[in-house]
Amino acid sequence: MSDLASPVRSPALAPLALAANLLVFSAAFVLIGLITAANVQTEVSGLVQAVEWLCSIGLLIGFVLVVSCMLSDRHGAPRRPWATVLAALVLIFGLGVGWAMLQGQVLNGLRSSYSVQQLLAWTAGIAALKVVAINLVALPIAWRLGGRGTTPVAWRGWHRRVIGALAGGFLCAGVALLLQNLAAAYTSLGHGEQRVGMSVVALAVGLIQALMILALPVRRGSGALPALLSALLTPLLIVAASLALLAVNSNSWGMTSLIAVVLLILLLAPILSWLLLRWLHGRSYRAE
Repeated sequence: MSDLASPVRSPALAPLALAANLLVFSAAFVLIGLITAANVQTEVSGLVQAVEWLCSIGLLIGFVLVVSCMLSDRHGAPRRPWATVLAALVLIFGLGVGWAMLQGQVLNGLRSSYSVQQLLAWTAGIAALKVVAINLVALPIAWRLGGRGTTPVAWRGWHRRVIGALAGGFLCAGVALLLQNLAAAYTSLGHGEQRVGMSVVALAVGLIQALMILALPVRRGSGALPALLSALLTPLLIVAASLALLAVNSNSWGMTSLIAVVLLILLLAPILSWLLLRWLHGRSYRAE
């Protein structure tokens, strides 16, 4: 009982501990699934499945960090951080099981009306909605059970670097893969090697985003909310630049030139989005 009422009041403890536990438990479930299906011929290797899992779990980990930090800013660091983490884990997994049962019934009802690719897009969209809905219910309850702390919360420099990089990187990879999965319902994406490429691209963009935030963190707050906004902006910049590329006469370009331009877009989008959000975040604090 003494551990649950730990005197540690670091505002980063509960968000980081919760994210780490979710990552470990999710990895354990995936590993168990891979072991039980070891004798089944799969289209992609275990490494590819690991990349896909990292991107898909990104929405959960990133959103948990963002909401946790916002709750800590509003109510203070929980007085009983480990009780908060335990309550959040029970609520997230419990509500997740109930959501999965309901989701199965909904998708079964749609099976006769939509193609397999469209159902995959529905699944991706519902999974994102699940992350948002469950955590908006579970985390405030867990923070209330953990006890109200003191405000304002004092975030340190390494808090902003680590939380911002983790939230931004995971969210950016998750959102990028989500948009590609939604596009796969109406394009040739999502088949075989193209599906693998989607996951690799999403993970690479998320990694660039995380490195940018780690190198240039914000100077106030936890860094989670700017990371969320940057992660949402990055895929939009990629889509806008891709549409602009299609609008110009790119048919006359060579394959090497097109690949170089696409790689440049994927590199610059997370960099520019974070620089913009970091500038706007600093400006808002100066205005106050």
